Amino acid sequence: MMRYATVTEVVRRIKDDLQKDYRLQSVAMEGNIINLKRASNGHYYMNIHDDKASLHSILFAGRVGRSMDGVREGDHVVVIGSIQVYEKTGSVSLIIERLFSYGVGTLQAEYERLKRDLEQAGYFRQAHKKSMPRFPWTVGVLTSRTGAVLHDICKIAAERNPYVQIRLFPVPVQGAGADVRIAAALAKAGANLDLDVLILARGGGSMEDLWCFNSAAVVKAIYDAAVPVITAIGHETDTTLADFAADMRAATPTHAAELAFPAYDEIAMDLAGLEELAFQSCQRRLERCGHDLANVKASLQPHRYDLFLQMKRQGTAHLLQEAQHRLNARCASEENRLLRLVAALRAGNPGELVHKGYGQLEQDGHIVSDIRDISLETPLWIQLVEGVIRTDVKEVTIYDKRK
Repeated sequence: MMRYATVTEVVRRIKDDLQKDYRLQSVAMEGNIINLKRASNGHYYMNIHDDKASLHSILFAGRVGRSMDGVREGDHVVVIGSIQVYEKTGSVSLIIERLFSYGVGTLQAEYERLKRDLEQAGYFRQAHKKSMPRFPWTVGVLTSRTGAVLHDICKIAAERNPYVQIRLFPVPVQGAGADVRIAAALAKAGANLDLDVLILARGGGSMEDLWCFNSAAVVKAIYDAAVPVITAIGHETDTTLADFAADMRAATPTHAAELAFPAYDEIAMDLAGLEELAFQSCQRRLERCGHDLANVKASLQPHRYDLFLQMKRQGTAHLLQEAQHRLNARCASEENRLLRLVAALRAGNPGELVHKGYGQLEQDGHIVSDIRDISLETPLWIQLVEGVIRTDVKEVTIYDKRK
């Protein structure tokens, strides 16, 4: 019996095919707005159309920001987003990541606004920028795993200094959500103090292609990194906001590699020069010390020096003798105090009293400390060293203390 596909299966095939097409996951499109509606939850629903087609589009509240300020029905806009399929209705929509009103909210205007805000917040301050290490051992590279950028950096690194290690942090370099993943990778790599330098790089592209490097999240991640960051984004004429925040900007990824990887031959020459400089400095120092020693020998009078030492020895012996006397006196004083304490402890020790013939009286489980507490009807217990005596009380005589 033939099995037919369900509606869900067909819609999911369409959804899977669309999501596999990377061209539809990062779309920069222009058109006019029609059927603009704002939902109570803050989402914007609209159609972006031209004279031949129309595409349903959604701008979720979390992405709105100031992008919809002044935008009205019929406005010409530029939108960046990805194509998604809503399974319940089988509808295809453009999920808008950014929206710019043409002539008012263009990419360039948004770029200038972001630059002004971030600059006022201090993210581009020159005083905050870190210097590059002279002899790095490990360099982190944030770029696409595939592509010419990584190949060029590795090639330059191998030519200049094969002893420096490369740590790759693969990130998407364009498209929806790329800025979030780049910022997360920068936060992770920037906190890793095992790294000496970070390179954030990608090849050339349009302003839309490079837009993720203008993200405030990326700029803040570069600013917060504990490791110096070199940016090499786009062509030499391209300048992203990430470049302003970076500790150093390179014109190209190749240039970034040249900045991050010191040439081994140059280091060897520098070390040879430093070795020669150190040798000459030590030689001059030894000559000065020899000259100073000769002057001291010539001016020194041994017999006066012996007299000086003898006086110091006598003074030291006197101090030692005085210290010994004081120590002996202190020890004797402390010994007498200790003997007095021992005598006092012994005098107050109940065991000592018992040995002298005294005993402890108890009646009804209580120690008798007052003769008036003794009862004639209850046995009396006398506690001695060798044991206990039980006795009956026949008579109690109380002396009159007033006599």
